[in-house]
Amino acid sequence: RRLARSDARLKTDCLLSLGDTYRMTGDFTKAGACYREAGRMAGRLGDDVLALDALVGLGLSLRATGGQREAIRIFNRALRGYRARGDHAGVAFTLWARAGAYRLRGDLTKAIEEFKSARKLFKRLLDRSGEAYCLTGLGGTSRVAGDYGASARYYKAANELFGALRDDFGTAYSFCGVANSLRMKGRFAESLAYFKKARTKYKKIGDRVSYAYTLWGEGMSLLLLGREKDALADFSEAEALFRETRDRRGLVYCMLSTGTIEFMRGAAKGRRKIKRALESALSLGLKTEARYARRILRAMERAPGTLPLNIA
Repeated sequence: RRLARSDARLKTDCLLSLGDTYRMTGDFTKAGACYREAGRMAGRLGDDVLALDALVGLGLSLRATGGQREAIRIFNRALRGYRARGDHAGVAFTLWARAGAYRLRGDLTKAIEEFKSARKLFKRLLDRSGEAYCLTGLGGTSRVAGDYGASARYYKAANELFGALRDDFGTAYSFCGVANSLRMKGRFAESLAYFKKARTKYKKIGDRVSYAYTLWGEGMSLLLLGREKDALADFSEAEALFRETRDRRGLVYCMLSTGTIEFMRGAAKGRRKIKRALESALSLGLKTEARYARRILRAMERAPGTLPLNIA
């Protein structure tokens, strides 16, 4: 009986690790299935902490595919559980996860507050990796909020920490963040060097989703440099990866960029694509992406010659 319980615990741990691996490589459907099964097994074992860990993993999988509303509900539930048990590491990780969901939903003030709270807690726990991931969260949220200087500072601080920790994923993520900060400052040629560094590391890791977002960001820099053909190649590859991984938010970004190019070429379908992007963003609760779509539509009506717009 003791051996059977030990085997069940081992299997639950394996399912959690497998869920993490699927999630990090962009297979969110399989990740979600692993986390759900791990949660069921943890429940049968009466291990509340393992069940909460599985719940947070499920929330992260939903967050990655545009399910921010459900993810936030899951994170709220997990936070109550971790706090009731005095699990400070669980609280810190879930605050970081929920902050990311707020950012994706467009609630930037909440996201910044929560990333800062999580960072403070990680620092208290002497968790340098957790602190570094909070810095990348602050970098991304600051960029979307329009504070490109702060964004670059957060990403560079994160990059230093990740380098010291030898964290390839974090290093790639922060390279991409620095690249996007440079892009938003209009330093497009400089940004390409950082996008290239991020792409190289993501390819090595096998992270399809982060690689897709890197391709999209690089494509925007290329487009703004007038290299439309190269930009389209990046957008096309990114879109294929977003479809593979069922990342609906990523597909909205691709509609915004390719719709803009089609409009610039005089195709009426370009405007229709931006309108579809707006509808999709609204249906997913993506406030930031909906705002970008409206900006592009207004530019199309007012002064087509000003396109393309640099969006974060």
